[in-house]
Amino acid sequence: MTQRVGITGHASPNRRRSAAAWAALLYALGACTGTIGEPFTAAPEGKGGNVGASGDPRIALRVWRLSPEQLNSEVARMFGASAPRLTIPETAAEHGVTNVASNAVVDLGNASAFVDGARSIGVWVASQKNASTRCSDYGSDACVDSFIRWLVPAAYRRPLTQNDETELRTLYGGLRAAYDYDYAIAGMVRAVLLSPEFLYRTELGAQAPAQLTPNEIANLLAFAITDRSPDAQLRQAAESGALLSPDEREKQARRLMLDSERVWQRFFWEWLEMSTLYSQGQEVGLDAALVTQMEAEYKAFVRDVVITQRASLRELLSAPYTWVQPELAVFYGATHPGTGVAKVQLDPRQRGGLLTQGAWLVSHGKKGRDNVVRRGMNIFRQAMCNNDLRPPAGVDVQAELKKLVGPDASVRETVDARAAAASCGGCHRVADPVGMVFESFASDGKWQASYPDGKPVDTQIYITGIGAFDNAHAYATALADDPDFQRCFVQRFAHFLVGVDLGSPEMVAWTAQARERFVATSTSLEELLVSLVRHAAFIERRTENGP
Repeated sequence: MTQRVGITGHASPNRRRSAAAWAALLYALGACTGTIGEPFTAAPEGKGGNVGASGDPRIALRVWRLSPEQLNSEVARMFGASAPRLTIPETAAEHGVTNVASNAVVDLGNASAFVDGARSIGVWVASQKNASTRCSDYGSDACVDSFIRWLVPAAYRRPLTQNDETELRTLYGGLRAAYDYDYAIAGMVRAVLLSPEFLYRTELGAQAPAQLTPNEIANLLAFAITDRSPDAQLRQAAESGALLSPDEREKQARRLMLDSERVWQRFFWEWLEMSTLYSQGQEVGLDAALVTQMEAEYKAFVRDVVITQRASLRELLSAPYTWVQPELAVFYGATHPGTGVAKVQLDPRQRGGLLTQGAWLVSHGKKGRDNVVRRGMNIFRQAMCNNDLRPPAGVDVQAELKKLVGPDASVRETVDARAAAASCGGCHRVADPVGMVFESFASDGKWQASYPDGKPVDTQIYITGIGAFDNAHAYATALADDPDFQRCFVQRFAHFLVGVDLGSPEMVAWTAQARERFVATSTSLEELLVSLVRHAAFIERRTENGP
């Protein structure tokens, strides 16, 4: 028999349990099977996502577990950077996005990691005594009270209630009667860290139609934009009720942009599927130190364009400069001004923008002559939201290719043959030209004019609706203004921001309006974010069967 335990995706506020009760449930998981956190059923691609009937853009009532990075950031915020880290798996990805509400649950497959992690942190907190509990009199009853009074609001990201204080004091008393002081302190820490009020963010509202509570709005804004819990200013805005105003949400979003680099870095990394950088770097024989520098370049570049400059998607894809260390500058054929990570100018006939940096190129490179399929398919499938493309069932792709061309065929001849073949052309006719324009970059990301066999690299392409190109920089510059690319970008960023695929902007008013603002502001990333958080659907939820 399958038993589902605890919070579901459609819980109501009066079903919330106390920290101690939730801790007991989690400790008892070995006696049952099931899931804490009822998953949603994702809607098909482009069909409006997880929105209501008749185009209602609101998401269903839900709870949303913290990601591994968010959870560890919260532990570090409360107890310090030296606190133990919890090792828990990332959630299953949707279209590359991992921070997905429906997939973020505590279940029998991962519960032991949470329990073990909470235990280790509790023991560590007790061992640090005054430093971790923020007491001056560790070992006293007064320390227990002061510890509870700051720990619970910090962990639950809301004000302390009398019920919170009573329950934890009761838990402490029971443990202290049987064990020593350190064990009782550690037990309280375990209870708090295993409470869904810590592990999850709620979006349950206080009324129907469900408008999120001010604290829920503050948590949603903070985690969406900074990947962290609300700061003091956002808490103050929540307490005043100001976050119900779109103007206040805009004000807070613009302020929080200063602390949003981690979110933007993670978004582009996931959306463009660059998590394979290190494995592919090893496959193509790239020096490990250089691979590390490529990731550092990516992060510094995104930080500069998005946070420092508050620039646009167009700038991100076309900027004729980057931020690198001396060794990577030499690899790119650029001049570095000195030491450390510094801004360097690039030859725009060769490089410019995110798609010509080593992190993306190597992530979609492979051992062998060309990288047409990997790079072309990443753009066509992932960056253009054509994720449902699959080879025809039962087709041996390599065998089919051998029938089309001989072993001495050039890359151009191979690409043309694939495009003409009935079994391959449907996909490759569109995606391969995109991959061709990046062939000036070898598998390791280095510029090349010819292949190792001496044959010249041919990057001449024509993309219907965009134009003719002979280099990747020119193509990437034009890509930022392509309507299909822009639609996909808005859809995926909204998915990343709110943890659910809302569907194509053509289907959902919320993201359609955001896209209009995005285009009207020359693809400003900040304006896209502001438009999404201003909309009423950002702070309203629908009940399962009701309005």
